[in-house]
Amino acid sequence: MDGLYAALNLSSREIRLFDLLPKATNDGEVRGVFRYRTLSSQASYTALSYTWGDPTDVRQIKVNGKSVDVRKNLWDILHQQSSLISEPKRFWIDALCIDQSNVHERNHQVNLMKDIYVSSEEVYVWLGAQSDNSGVAMDYVKRKAAQGLKPKGLGFQSIWTREEGKALRDLCERPYWRRMWVIQEIVHAKKIIVWCGLQSFTWDCVESLYLKLKRLQDTHWFPHHEFAIEVLQSSAAVMVWQRAHYKHPETPTPSLRALIEVYRHWQCADIRDKVFALVSMASPQTTVSPQYSQSARDVYFAVCEKHPDAGWDFENMLSQVLGLSEKDTKLSRRDLIEYKVHPPEMWFFQRRLKEDYW
Repeated sequence: MDGLYAALNLSSREIRLFDLLPKATNDGEVRGVFRYRTLSSQASYTALSYTWGDPTDVRQIKVNGKSVDVRKNLWDILHQQSSLISEPKRFWIDALCIDQSNVHERNHQVNLMKDIYVSSEEVYVWLGAQSDNSGVAMDYVKRKAAQGLKPKGLGFQSIWTREEGKALRDLCERPYWRRMWVIQEIVHAKKIIVWCGLQSFTWDCVESLYLKLKRLQDTHWFPHHEFAIEVLQSSAAVMVWQRAHYKHPETPTPSLRALIEVYRHWQCADIRDKVFALVSMASPQTTVSPQYSQSARDVYFAVCEKHPDAGWDFENMLSQVLGLSEKDTKLSRRDLIEYKVHPPEMWFFQRRLKEDYW
């Protein structure tokens, strides 16, 4: 947007932060200003983790005095937070703090994503506005999730009412939990606060609930707790386990291949993010550098080159994940050698010459 984004210093670890201003009037207007800081400056900020939402449903906010369109899901959290604060609150928000029209800036910032979330004071997980039974679920997690199991005969008393169990199942299957980018945002965060509407709880509450459900599973007491299986097998539970597993000191860093296999069904708007959203968690020798100038086909071959012994099953799965056909991924031995020797742009140029003249 003209005049909104001052250039970032792409030779440094500079990021753009958004200072949300307290609600000043009753007109509901959301206002804020950009600040520019390097990650080494140890600036205090909250990183937001959320789903972008419907691209056709937008609202306006004021940034540096200019009107900016944002999607409704982001507007909801900013509007809510502006009514809760009495002084400016500093956020890092991908859709707002990255100039999405600038491919060089996107590449630079995506490569800093891990450090952005590691360096944040806290991460706000935004599940969306309150609706239906979400209030019941949020209240349960905050007040009851950490309570221990109570014995009853050979088993345990019910840990929730039917209404609470159903509400938790619904909350754990909200679209947020299936978004590709939230995986690394949750894994790298130091402190997490989960918001839904005006209610919130800390991440340790949901971890306590997960451990309680695992105890029920281990003692084969699931049949006596309606919705317990659905909650434990939900996308949210996968995220709880992955964060705990990743942060365990004895957990080896996974390969990019392993991460793609685990998260291949998670969702993103840009198909290349099926890979790019995972690279910050992968072992260095298996990872690739996010470059939005690359096609999905480029990304496919870059990943395959890092996993030369993966075999046909993985390559076939990867091609499906990236939406590629067999024709897109078929290479002769000579082509593959050229791909490794030359930059992707030169390789495709040479390939086109062969198709046109031979």
